[in-house]
Amino acid sequence: MNDTPLLSVEGLSVFYGHFRALSGVDLSVGAGEIVSIIGANGAGKSSLMKAIVGQAARIEGHIRLAGTDLSGRSTAEIAKAGVALVPEGRRLFPSLTVEENLRIGQEVGREGDFGFEDVYRMFPVLKERRRQMARQLSGGQQQMVAVGRALLANPKLLLCDEISLGLAPVIIGGLYEVLPKIRERGIGILVVEQDISRSLAVADRFYCLLEGRVNLSGRPTETSRDIVAAHYFGE
Repeated sequence: MNDTPLLSVEGLSVFYGHFRALSGVDLSVGAGEIVSIIGANGAGKSSLMKAIVGQAARIEGHIRLAGTDLSGRSTAEIAKAGVALVPEGRRLFPSLTVEENLRIGQEVGREGDFGFEDVYRMFPVLKERRRQMARQLSGGQQQMVAVGRALLANPKLLLCDEISLGLAPVIIGGLYEVLPKIRERGIGILVVEQDISRSLAVADRFYCLLEGRVNLSGRPTETSRDIVAAHYFGE
């Protein structure tokens, strides 16, 4: 039996000049597991995501994917290795169609079984609108495209950065209903959110960040919301 986690972060510190955004962070994500990273603004959540995809200014420590060290690799190499990011703000190409935006995921990712029809089964509205320009979609539909694009990269690990930001509750609920379906395919998922309730409801495990450090971790079912809230706010 292989006990190596899909993602292993060990002693990770992230620096921007002299500023240390993360300090000695340890965490892991297993294949077919949803792990939530919670924390207020400035806690270090975005710095963690940037470090994993090779976009942090300077790091110390180790980031491993299935035992392979990702340190020093380019973002493109990390994507080919099996890491896909759903970025905060979606970052679609507004003048391209839905299908053209989705195809970018295939071009930057790795070969695998996830195809257009899989995305369209998860998000039927995208099949109806596949020839529309991305700028003509609602915010929620654009977020579906961003998730679909990441999935078409056939990732081993899916990173979701604030996917609920600025969306209506009903749309957020629909997006979060998809995450367990993705997990069923053996994909590890790391979810970064400010919304405590939403992210913990879907997570197998969680880590709470405060001022660049992990100050609480565990399983949502075994940790009271009062304890989570106290650590979230540093009380």
